[in-house]
Amino acid sequence: MEFVTIADVKVPVLPHSEKFPVFPSSLVETDSVKQTLQKILYPMLEGIPVLLVGDAGVGKNALIYYINSLRKQPTLRFSFNEDTLPEDLIGSYRILLDGKGFTWSNGPLTNALSEGLSFVADEMNLCAPNIIKRFSSVYESNYLDLLEGSGERINGKTGFWFIGTQNPSEGFEGRKPLPFDITKHFAVVYVDPYSPDEMFFILKKLYPMLGEDVLKQIIRISLESEARIKSGEIGKGDLEKYHFNLRTLQKYCNRLVLFGAKDKTVAAREALYLFEEPFRKKEDKAKQRELIESEFGGSVKLVPTKGYVQGSTIFWNDKEIKTWDEKKTISLLSTYPTPEPVLHFLDQVFTAIQAKENILIEYREDQDPQEFLPLFTELTGIELESVMLSKGMHTSDVVGALKPTEEGNIESVTWVDGPLTRSIRKGHIILISGLESAGAELVEKMNMLTDDARSLTLPPESGEYLPIQLTEKSIVFGMKSFRASKSVTTISRAFRNRFTPILFPELEDVKVLEEILEFYLPEGVLPRSLARFHLKAKELAEKRTIGSANLMPYRFGIANLLKWKNHIYRYNQTDVKDIAIRGGKIYYTNQIADPKERKELERLLEGYLSGVEVVSTLFEEIEEKKKTFTVESGLDRKNWWDPELHQRDPLTGIAKKLNSGEETKRGIEINTPETGGKIKEGADAWYGEDTQGNQGQGEPQGGGGAWGYRTEELYKQFLKKRRLLWDYSIMVGLEEFKSVFGKELEEVELNLEQLFDPEIDIHRMYKNEGSRVDARKYISYKSGRGDTKIFDKTIIEKNDEKLKGVEVTFLVSKCRRIFNFEYSIAMLSALLVSLHILNEHDIKTSVHTFCDIKNSKDTVDIFNLKSAEEDYTAEKEEEVFSALCKNWHGDSIPEFQVLSNAERFFSPDAQTKIIVILSDFRGQRAKTYIEDELASFDTRKLKEAVLKNQDKNYVFLGVGLGSRYIAEHVFQDSLQITADNFYSMPNLIGAEIARLVQIHHSLRQ
Repeated sequence: MEFVTIADVKVPVLPHSEKFPVFPSSLVETDSVKQTLQKILYPMLEGIPVLLVGDAGVGKNALIYYINSLRKQPTLRFSFNEDTLPEDLIGSYRILLDGKGFTWSNGPLTNALSEGLSFVADEMNLCAPNIIKRFSSVYESNYLDLLEGSGERINGKTGFWFIGTQNPSEGFEGRKPLPFDITKHFAVVYVDPYSPDEMFFILKKLYPMLGEDVLKQIIRISLESEARIKSGEIGKGDLEKYHFNLRTLQKYCNRLVLFGAKDKTVAAREALYLFEEPFRKKEDKAKQRELIESEFGGSVKLVPTKGYVQGSTIFWNDKEIKTWDEKKTISLLSTYPTPEPVLHFLDQVFTAIQAKENILIEYREDQDPQEFLPLFTELTGIELESVMLSKGMHTSDVVGALKPTEEGNIESVTWVDGPLTRSIRKGHIILISGLESAGAELVEKMNMLTDDARSLTLPPESGEYLPIQLTEKSIVFGMKSFRASKSVTTISRAFRNRFTPILFPELEDVKVLEEILEFYLPEGVLPRSLARFHLKAKELAEKRTIGSANLMPYRFGIANLLKWKNHIYRYNQTDVKDIAIRGGKIYYTNQIADPKERKELERLLEGYLSGVEVVSTLFEEIEEKKKTFTVESGLDRKNWWDPELHQRDPLTGIAKKLNSGEETKRGIEINTPETGGKIKEGADAWYGEDTQGNQGQGEPQGGGGAWGYRTEELYKQFLKKRRLLWDYSIMVGLEEFKSVFGKELEEVELNLEQLFDPEIDIHRMYKNEGSRVDARKYISYKSGRGDTKIFDKTIIEKNDEKLKGVEVTFLVSKCRRIFNFEYSIAMLSALLVSLHILNEHDIKTSVHTFCDIKNSKDTVDIFNLKSAEEDYTAEKEEEVFSALCKNWHGDSIPEFQVLSNAERFFSPDAQTKIIVILSDFRGQRAKTYIEDELASFDTRKLKEAVLKNQDKNYVFLGVGLGSRYIAEHVFQDSLQITADNFYSMPNLIGAEIARLVQIHHSLRQ
């Protein structure tokens, strides 16, 4: 017998069938790899199944391929998922094409047993344990009874080996811990991540042409990036599962070999593409860029993008990509505008294409890349096949299934390829969209397709036992929108790691939008007006200046703008302005529900387009522009690759001024007593020009006096002498309040209820009896390929435990400075609605107010109106309402002092702790200018307190009151309640709390 030595272990080489493939492997035997190989090989020699457990990218399948490549043993691999059924592994009957008989098709597990091959159960813990137990005799006793077929017993031939692989159930979507009665039959091997020294040894062995310095640099970048992700320094609150490992490092090294192993610019560029570009948040990108630049010794400046098409090749910077349809490629490049962000995006796509990587396009919901889709998916001239996923789809919908050969005739059926299988056979570009919508039962089925195997195993009913392979020219694109909350599914770290993530650019710079529009429309006033109105509408929607009464904000994306352009382009007449206004109404203002808001937005629309009518030749210029798109031309007509066309001045970084501060200078106009100055209760109101103490010297403006020469002690003496001249109270009862606002509150409660609905779990089941027949099961049964379980018994369950462990605390700044009718009414209605809804869903709540009740300036008074343990009864509602109506005469205090001991506001059982804090966030000393407010000691300390508590997993919603937009500079999640939207405060706060619960809460078992 022939033997081969693997990791110092002598392993026999057994004869096998030549019809099954032997996968090659480039695994490098490091010290830890040898140890892991030995942990695998000794159980294998003893005939014991092996279960490999480890993080994504640690090489679980690579270990098996390596062992079998050296001993020349074929490997049959099947990707398990939530839809896996016994017949997928064991086999089934299929009807002959002439309809005169049946034949049995072995599944991959049966083939492996009967032929003496290795069988890999990939991602085994994605499958339900009760399905795995159907073939328990295989891993327990090395045989299988073909109950689905002839009933015969198949004993494992010499050489048969069962291997399971899986990611840990912790931290990976859809994975379930396998019960002990299954794992006890396996030799469980945990595969550790590689150490830095091993990474270097492996990369040096695989890429001897690369210098040691660059390998060490990129390993340090990878390890530090992964450490930052685990510590929450980057990627926190992003809700996507970022992961860097040896697979990422190999991508990097492959790129250096392709584009210039000794070019430092290339080395830095590819580091940016792989380790900075995948992140969404600007602060994460900045930290990653700083890390990369520190390793490569200085600022990294990417060269301008250049490209052209010649001789069936796309030459793009240092990339050379073959095009199978040169004419189509040139046409696409001539048809789409390519401003600098799009060129930068295309450069990343072309890099991944030439490196033969799978590409994951991620995008923000309102920046859907659909408008530019052909530009990057069809540029190589290969036909595109779209595979659209959604929740509830079955694997057979995309892979293939049995279908009747004639319409309505189920006596004869045949296998029909699904879109995924069809595209693989034809060598098409594969575009898989809706990855965020589908569950693991679909997505993880494509594991083999997206890793080194680049193949797909079909179910037995297809009649094919060999996996089908991707062709050399095939590219796999995945598309998904950013995850918005934890209640929305996303791809696992393991699946993400098989792709190169590339973010579609957020096209929001006015110059970029003008450049896009000027590709289709004459340069000048029209593109400028369209771009600026689009950005203004987006800003108003995001700030909830419009749509504040809606549960969800209005969205205006690049699709709105381009459709608006199309309307002008299509209906071009001499009255260009009227057509532009009509298009703006169609794609922007018509969707606004509130008539006042709609009218205001239409007024803005007409204002932005006011300059269009003075351009007398615009109609003719648009017609001339049209002609350039009706005549076929070469790429030279659009010199899109010339970097000079894309140079522009850098952004200044100056933030837009949200307000002028005039209201603060004037003081808030409410009916409260004078306090010594000429202006009531505004910023610094008490020390007006008539105030004794500093003789009216100093700043701020508008009120005359200021601190001047006054000392802290003098201020305290002044406060002690001050009489409480006014009763700061709302003289209204709860019954009267509800009689006025009751209808509006009920409507808000009804709208918000759906946001807290329990999660829906769908369990697909089939039985021998029932009222609904599943067509696919019936066809299989009639063709002899399935059993009599043809009745659909799918059940839908509500997860009522979804919100267990959530607690919400309301902290209200109850001081005279923010006491006025609008804010008081808004706050009362918001609290009543929020407390009612949260109570209905068994979410614990507490309410606290804070101020300096005696105006002593040396105390912090916190009053508990409701604790988390108290039920929100009618009596408690009355008590809370009454307390919030009275005694608003306290002085303001710095908010950071309230957060010094946040745990006191929550019960010991709280898991997800949400703090809603309502204040003007102006601290104890309000300032005249917002810049001074943001730079003040109180604001800086509040930022520190918020960050410190966020690190302890507290979640904040800052609700700012008034015209000073301070909350958005302090809190990651904030709202601003002004005189314009105070009536929508219940809706806004309720929707935000629901969103924060969905984002940050996951039920801990």
